[in-house]
Amino acid sequence: MLYVVSIIFIIVGLIFKAFPPQKINSVYGHRTNFSMKNQDTWDEAQRYSAISLITFGFTLLIIAFILNALIKNTSEIFQGTILLIGALIMLFFDEMHLRKVFNNDGTRK
Repeated sequence: MLYVVSIIFIIVGLIFKAFPPQKINSVYGHRTNFSMKNQDTWDEAQRYSAISLITFGFTLLIIAFILNALIKNTSEIFQGTILLIGALIMLFFDEMHLRKVFNNDGTRK
């Protein structure tokens, strides 16, 4: 499962890097309250999160290889837990980046 999910993260990251969501929407893209404050925060969130998706995808792929080498049969619950923790970490770093670049009102620092 981790192999497939990691490839999906990489592909989605590459697609978002090449074709980021142009306008703020509630359907797709990096959608948080802070990223949707204005167009500038939205654009930066999409740019940074695309890189995060690609990085996380490759990291997850490495973890999958290591787990496969060390533990032949990992449960799907264990793999899902790794995926969830990793996705939360990715979201945390994306939001931290936005907070470093922007003030609370969405203006650039």
